[in-house]
Order: sequence, then structure tokens, then C-alpha cells
Amino acid sequence: MKNFMVVILILSLAGNLIGAYFIYKALKLRGEIRQYQNYHADLKAKYESLKADFGGIAVYKAENERLLKETSPEQRKKMTILFGASITKGFDAEKYLPGKGLINRGIGSQSDTQLLARFSPDVLRLEPGNVVLKFCSGNFTPKADIQAIWDEYELMAMEAAGHNIKPILATVLPATKSAEEYPDYSIAAQVKDFNSRVRELGAKHGFIIADYYEALSDKDGYLPDSLARDSIHPNEKGYAIMANVLGPILD
Repeated sequence: MKNFMVVILILSLAGNLIGAYFIYKALKLRGEIRQYQNYHADLKAKYESLKADFGGIAVYKAENERLLKETSPEQRKKMTILFGASITKGFDAEKYLPGKGLINRGIGSQSDTQLLARFSPDVLRLEPGNVVLKFCSGNFTPKADIQAIWDEYELMAMEAAGHNIKPILATVLPATKSAEEYPDYSIAAQVKDFNSRVRELGAKHGFIIADYYEALSDKDGYLPDSLARDSIHPNEKGYAIMANVLGPILD
């Protein structure tokens, strides 16, 4: 009888463990399904946003209208627009360069073509004194058309100059070494070559260069981990260095 009770107890414990295991798997699966649903919803929202407004023109539309309404052309000529993608968006003007009249027009994850699409409403229409043009190393992939990227950068610089807005040409920040994930392709080499073009364009037309690359890259052309938040974005120390480069230009 005693042995029988032991067997029953063991079977009961085993049953409880098996039941708990399946409950755990069910809850885990439910969590994974929820994660997938959230991811899918986020992806769908981004797709709908791109379909409706590829360039992100609506992002700063209300703020642009406010500036045009509340400031005079003379006041806006004292302003400098920071124009770019996620690194530009993350530049806290009030923290790093207060009182410099900086207007941030950065939008995360934008391609060069998206930047070009909103260059007119976010820069030309406002008629600032200066615009800091900055592209991101995230654009440089094996499938990217580097010449097309360059053409769009150069076009924006020349359009700004043609509208009596001084273009400040920012060099592309280096990526970290960990960003080099493509076989037979060097992001560092592409960024270095692109920045050479930036400097040549500046020298040709007398445009000012904000050489972030020179200030932040190590001897191998990478963004040091000590200055990086991730593989392409600077951390606060990196942003502080960028401010040290840009600040004297605006003085």
C-alpha cells in the first residue's frame, strides 16, 4: 500500500510538472504572438506613413508654419537649420549649443532621397541664414548607389546657396568597426571617399566644412566605442565633440 501511494504521488508530481510545462509553453507562445502582432502593427504603421508622406513633410509642417508666422525674414536669417536623419535628430541644440539660433529638422531613419523630398519645405521655404547638411553612414551598403547619394547631397548644397542660404557641409560620421558586417565591402572606405567629395565641394565653392569625421574617427576610420551609442550613432560624448566642431563655425 505504501509503495502504491508513492507511485501515485510521483505520478501526480509528474503530471503537475507536465501541466506546468505546457502552461509555460502556452504563455511563452502567447507572448511571442503578441510580440509579432506588435511588430506587424508597427511595420504596417510605418508603411502607411511612408505611403502617405514619403519624405516626412508633415513632421515639421506645423512648426514651420509657426516659424513663418511668428518670425520675420530678418530673424530667420539669424537661424541655422540642422538638416539630416537620426544623428541630427538626436542633437540637442539647447544642451550642446544654447543661444545659437539652431533649428532642428532631423528625422530618424531617413534615406538621402527622403531628405531631398523635404528639403524645400523644411529648409528653403524658411530662408535661414545657414543650413548644416549631414548624411548618415547608414546609407552606405553594398546595394547603395553612392553616386546617386552624392548627387542628392550636392544638389541640396547648391540649392541652398542658390536661395541665399549658406550651406555648412558636415562630413559623414564614421561607423564603429562592428558595423562592418558585409563581406567584400567597407563602410569605412565608402564614408572616407564620400567625405573627400564633401571637402572638395566645399573648396570649390567656398562652403564651410563641419568636419565631424576628422574629430570623431580613430586612426582606422572608425567611430570609437567610447563615443558610440550603437554602431552608427554617437553617445553624449560624441555629440559634445560635434558641438565643439560646429560651435566656432556659428560664432
